[in-house]
Amino acid sequence: MPVRQVNCGGVATPAIALSAICIENHKNFRGVTDDEVFVNVVSRRVGMKVLHIVCLLVALLGSTAWAVEPPTREAIEQRLEELRPADGKEPDAAAQEKIDTLQAALEDLAAKEAAKARLEDLESRVEKAPAELRELQQALSENQDDTPAASLEALESLDLETLEIRLKEASAALRRDQDRLSQIETRLLGTQTLPERAQQGISDATQAVEESRRTLEDLAARDVDESDPRHMRARTQRALAEQRLALYQRELATNSRLRELAQQRRDLLERRVTTQEAKVLTLQRLVDQRRRERSEQAIAEAVQDEPDDVASHPLVNEAQKANREMSLELLRVTSRANELVRQGLEVRRQLDQVRQLQRGMDEHVEAIRGSTLLSRILRELRQALPKVEVRGGLKDEIADWRLRQFELDRQRETLKDAEALARKRMESAAGEEVSSALVDPLAQLFRARRDLLDQLEPTYGEMLSTAIELQLHQQQLLTTSRSLRDTIDKQLFWVANARPLDLAWLLKLPDHLRTEWREGEWRHALPNHWTMPDSGALLGVPLLLAAAGLLLLRRTLERRLLKLHDEIGHLRRDSQAHTPKAILFNALLAMPMPLILAGIGLALLFGGQGVARDIGWSLAQIALAWAVVAWARRLLTADGVAVRQFYWPPAYVAVLKRWLFWLLASMIPVLLVAPPARDAGINLNYRPLAMTVLLAGFLGMSLALTKLIMAHTPFFGVKFFRLVLGLAMAAVPLLLGGLVVSGYAYTALSLVSRFMITLYVLGVWILVEAAVVRGLAVAARRLAYRRALARRRALQEHEGESGLDVVEEPPLDMQQVNQQSLRLAKLALLIGFLVVLYLVWADLLTVLGYLEQVMLLGGDGEQGADLVGGAVSVADAIVALLVVAMTLMLARNLPGLLEVMVLSRLELKQGSAYAISSLLSYTIVGTGVVMALGTLGVSWSKLQWLVAALGVGLGFGLQEIFANFISGLIILFERPVRIGDTITLGNLTGTVSRIRIRATTVTDFDRKEIIIPNKTFVTDQLINWSLSDNITRVILTYGVELGSDHRLVQRLLQQAADENGRVLRDPAPETFFMRYSANAMEFELRIFVNSLGDRLYATDELNGRVGELLAEHDLDIAFNQMDVWLHRSDGARTKLQSRSFTSPSGSDEPRHPPPGAAGDPGDVDGGGDGGGR
Repeated sequence: MPVRQVNCGGVATPAIALSAICIENHKNFRGVTDDEVFVNVVSRRVGMKVLHIVCLLVALLGSTAWAVEPPTREAIEQRLEELRPADGKEPDAAAQEKIDTLQAALEDLAAKEAAKARLEDLESRVEKAPAELRELQQALSENQDDTPAASLEALESLDLETLEIRLKEASAALRRDQDRLSQIETRLLGTQTLPERAQQGISDATQAVEESRRTLEDLAARDVDESDPRHMRARTQRALAEQRLALYQRELATNSRLRELAQQRRDLLERRVTTQEAKVLTLQRLVDQRRRERSEQAIAEAVQDEPDDVASHPLVNEAQKANREMSLELLRVTSRANELVRQGLEVRRQLDQVRQLQRGMDEHVEAIRGSTLLSRILRELRQALPKVEVRGGLKDEIADWRLRQFELDRQRETLKDAEALARKRMESAAGEEVSSALVDPLAQLFRARRDLLDQLEPTYGEMLSTAIELQLHQQQLLTTSRSLRDTIDKQLFWVANARPLDLAWLLKLPDHLRTEWREGEWRHALPNHWTMPDSGALLGVPLLLAAAGLLLLRRTLERRLLKLHDEIGHLRRDSQAHTPKAILFNALLAMPMPLILAGIGLALLFGGQGVARDIGWSLAQIALAWAVVAWARRLLTADGVAVRQFYWPPAYVAVLKRWLFWLLASMIPVLLVAPPARDAGINLNYRPLAMTVLLAGFLGMSLALTKLIMAHTPFFGVKFFRLVLGLAMAAVPLLLGGLVVSGYAYTALSLVSRFMITLYVLGVWILVEAAVVRGLAVAARRLAYRRALARRRALQEHEGESGLDVVEEPPLDMQQVNQQSLRLAKLALLIGFLVVLYLVWADLLTVLGYLEQVMLLGGDGEQGADLVGGAVSVADAIVALLVVAMTLMLARNLPGLLEVMVLSRLELKQGSAYAISSLLSYTIVGTGVVMALGTLGVSWSKLQWLVAALGVGLGFGLQEIFANFISGLIILFERPVRIGDTITLGNLTGTVSRIRIRATTVTDFDRKEIIIPNKTFVTDQLINWSLSDNITRVILTYGVELGSDHRLVQRLLQQAADENGRVLRDPAPETFFMRYSANAMEFELRIFVNSLGDRLYATDELNGRVGELLAEHDLDIAFNQMDVWLHRSDGARTKLQSRSFTSPSGSDEPRHPPPGAAGDPGDVDGGGDGGGR
């Protein structure tokens, strides 16, 4: 590698150049594989230390010749005083910029002094290191010669009070040693990660020196004076960089010696902690022994000199019994306190270990971020985490002990005067007189009990303090370990654990495959590590027995299943329970072989060790996949449940069955490789056979899932969203394979098992949904059958006819199922499916917290940061997208569901339910938009002016659209028109069928849909025929010949109206003789009908009836007459005679619907003769 000459102010600086060479050499040393890193890590680091020591010596020798002296603090402060205005005014912009530059130079000088102090402290520690090493080695050798037996004999001769003092001192010394051990381990961890951190620091310092050199050259070329703030700042920056460079180089050179010193200190402290723990336990045992001896002695001495009649007195025996119980309680409490102390030491040790691991993880992540070595270190840290066992019941015990303390305090108050208490007990005893011979022994027993209370009460206090401290440490341990485990999982999930596969790896793949097939570790792993399973293998026996039982019952199950299929479609025998039974029988028929495989897997998993456990776990997962797929294929047989009960097309079922087989064939290699590779941390780059099998399995799964989704589409109908969602799920295996190829194998393998479970849950969800639809269809069919029978019985009772045989109805089509029940059932299934998915993926949701650190907007002063309240991360964007998706789903489904479940059960006015549903949709959309923007941290204070300007611009440019939007809201709130209303707007008459946010759809009576802007309904005049009352008036006009009896005509018109069932009695029909025209007497018949649909039918019926009545009374309807004469050529003429037409007798009257039916109202604007108005 060529040596680079770095110029500093025009002078070559070989020290800095050699430092740059050292950095590049260090990087070259790092360009090896992960396995070589662990094998050669010691030799590499030693070589690097020697190389950097040489660099440091050359740099120290050349520093005096090429150094640039930085300005002094006094010079910078003097320059600052010159720049500050003397009159106290604010400096201008140029002066303020110079002041800021000089203040930054002062900060650089302070940082340089701090680095120099660190270097001096480092030199001091290095200088003292040899002597400290000798002292530590001597202390370790002396510790090995300690004789615990001699110290135990010395302790056994001490009294109780001295032992308690020694115990407190030993416990305090143990805590101090544990704290010092934690500090030493932190320092040792720092020495382990120092090479990587020093390398980065040297690189940064070298770059800073080079930048300051260029800056000084540029200032010198422009003849900038040395007193200029920019020149001062450049020199301080260079001095700071050179000082840091010297510090990092010296740290790297002395790291090995300091690490050895830290290791010796750690070993010594670990030995001291172990010795101190043994001493504490010994002291606790001796204290317990002394307390037991003292209490037993006090009880024995209380009545040992008393006569037999006194010693055997009931009161004395009772007091002795109480004292013995209290003595036993003291022993129990002391034992429990000692146990809590031991637990506290253990929990504290685990807590210190977890904290140390947490500090170690932070150090490693900071030092080797982006390296594949980090993944291996993180896995080792996770394996080193202690298993935290939460000790339950401690909280209740603390409460009980507090209550017991209060009781002991009360007893102690009672025992203040022992003689008085003894006399009182003698007096309260029935039939006993106060005897001085009994008072003294009782008083002595009470005093002994008081002594026991004096010992018991502080023991309870110490135990409570220890228990509370233990409880706090347990909470801290649990919280810290969970947090650390979650953090490690996050880091592992997003950190590459292998190098990406490149073209060279692919070119060497055939050779690697042949080598691994012939000489791979897998050939030696099973024979070398195989051991016979132990008694735990018996857990697989029940599954094997269950498989044998199912094989024996196979023919019985097949007969019962065939019987169920034969009953499908027969109304009297078919039921909703047939589908669950058939599904269960198919599951039992599909289970024997998967159960056998699962039994073998469980036997290896619980009874084997090493490789056998890995194989057992893989077999168990393969058995689960086999069971699910075999169950599905049983349901998809040619005459199975899918065809006979779900009515799926046979061709479609055959395609599903075929590709499910290939899906299982692709899942087996994935499940065989993924679990052991993830749990053992195997680098698949060095296992080409396993890598090839895994990638082939992913590819096959993706192909099979794609075929299954594409086969699914014709059955459900072409729905773009469902198709895209299915294809996205089919692409997941390809994504997992891409992650493996990119080096993120741990991430991909962590997702494999959850993706498999998701597929199983999805299949079960489809099955349950089909079964529910089938059950609703059967229920609807049986309901229709019962209603038909009810109608038949009612008809037979009414007409007295004999009943005929009931013909069974054909199976209802799926579209005839009750839509309300179907929607509710599908909603419940969807909620259940989402809940199960959440449970499957819940433990991996925490790793998504890493996405909060990946900024999309606002990070590091990016543009657009002022538009949001804070930085926008990838996690924020994902949450916002989920909020938008949830909003769209709710806006589409929730209003309809509300209408089905709630609004349809309420007595609402016409159109109210639709108005409520529409407003709910708009509210959901608005709320979702606000929540999505809030998730993205949109700052309304920054956007409000843009929104206002945009609103004004859109208001002017799209004022008609805005007017229609506001009019739509007015229509929904004020409800001048509603869904189903019949309206007349100008020359248009029709029924309102749809109200949208911009326009309203009206369907006229020619079945044409007319789109009318909402603004028209608010600004123009319209007629709503059914707004508050459906009753309308119809005016019929008739003309009879001049000279007819007008009273008779009015009576006949009234009679025709009274006879018609569509004409309302209130308001009553009215007839009027209106006028004499040129050739007729004109009459009007004014009637009222109950609905618009009756207008046309009433007009038709009344016109016909009026004609019949007038003909019966020889009254002629007047009409304009004209005489037609035919003239011949000879001058003769002939008058044509008219002939009347009479309808044939017995002709049927037109059939009209009953009154109140909906229909065309006819001419609602006016009419003529015989017309309606």
